[in-house]
Amino acid sequence: MATIRPFLAWHYNHFLTERLTELTAPLSETMHDQRQAIFYREPYHYYHIASPIDTPPYHNARRRVENWKLDKVILPQTVPAIYVYRQTFRWKEDDLTHTRLGFIALVKAENYSQKIILPHENTIEKAVTHRTHLLEETQMQTIPTHGFYTDKDCILEKYLLQSIGQPISQVEDKNGNLHEISRLENPETIAEIIKVMQNRQIWIADGHHRYESSVRYREEQLARNPQATGEEIFNYHLMWLTNTESSDLGILPTHRLVHSLPNFSESEFLNRLSNYFTWQENETEADLGIAPCENLWTFLLVLPQHTYRICLKPEAYSQFDSSLPEVIKGLDLSILHHFILEKTLGIAGQKQFEYLDFTQYYHHCYSEVASGKAQFAIITRRITLPEIEKVIQNGYTMPAKTTYFFPKVLGGLVFSEA
Repeated sequence: MATIRPFLAWHYNHFLTERLTELTAPLSETMHDQRQAIFYREPYHYYHIASPIDTPPYHNARRRVENWKLDKVILPQTVPAIYVYRQTFRWKEDDLTHTRLGFIALVKAENYSQKIILPHENTIEKAVTHRTHLLEETQMQTIPTHGFYTDKDCILEKYLLQSIGQPISQVEDKNGNLHEISRLENPETIAEIIKVMQNRQIWIADGHHRYESSVRYREEQLARNPQATGEEIFNYHLMWLTNTESSDLGILPTHRLVHSLPNFSESEFLNRLSNYFTWQENETEADLGIAPCENLWTFLLVLPQHTYRICLKPEAYSQFDSSLPEVIKGLDLSILHHFILEKTLGIAGQKQFEYLDFTQYYHHCYSEVASGKAQFAIITRRITLPEIEKVIQNGYTMPAKTTYFFPKVLGGLVFSEA
């Protein structure tokens, strides 16, 4: 089903590859202002083209890419290749070392209706539009979307393991996770990878907004070029593909930080919340432990002076919109967005994301609320792979920012033209 191909990659020049730790990061780190400031001080950090702070206007990003090419900050490869990428990380829940192994290639950017590449989360329209404009101007893909597929026979693993034994780059990120990348140029091996993937569906793990921007960009280019064959580079999206049968998933929760609500009254908020939730107060942050919310429809509500463990009342669930499919309605994040943000605060739909930020670390919820950067936080449990599979297989999508696959793909290791 999936159509993939090797590509002519761009890399940092050999002087800069010695400093990859300073030039790379997961794209999601842009959420935190203090980290943004550090990254953007480095003139050649890949954020300057992947998530530039001087856009719009988007021609600023285009000129930067052009200058980087002219100044040989990034250099093109001369042989099409597929890149093997491995992450080695420790999972806090069991304190064991895990690995996630896969390959980076171009994948045809098919519309979801084709049932070849499938999402599991909704997206935020403003973010997709921004990424589309950025792609149009820079014509450069700076970080692969993470997708996963299932191959119980693990046919490709022998090729990937052999290649990654000779990495061209190794980077340890700020969390101590090791990222390794190698280049696969052998035509026979590449042909085998293409053949195996022809019978696979791909599920997007992380990077829905980037993928949807590529689909839009492709549709725009096809409309402008009626003679296009479908093989032009703009038809493809950069993806890192991992096998669920051989790679650890490492799914973390995505907690909500609520900020900038006008005329927010804590007492009024709690009073309205009591229509839908019961609660008990937590004494200290230490009461949380590693997994603070393991029960369905149970959350931790972090306020400046108090923390409450809140649980949806059974009778409240019957008030939920019956038009939603049960597989979506029963998700924790669906409950959170509907009963806390919409019913209690009166904020519906995409408007909710104007008042939200996200974090994977519950202690960060406490520090952001204590500092006043967030008015309150909602700590939720992590979603499981069976829950994700159930949603995808039924043809639905979860609320935006439901999952966090740890560790994130490290951007800046390899670039592709678009």
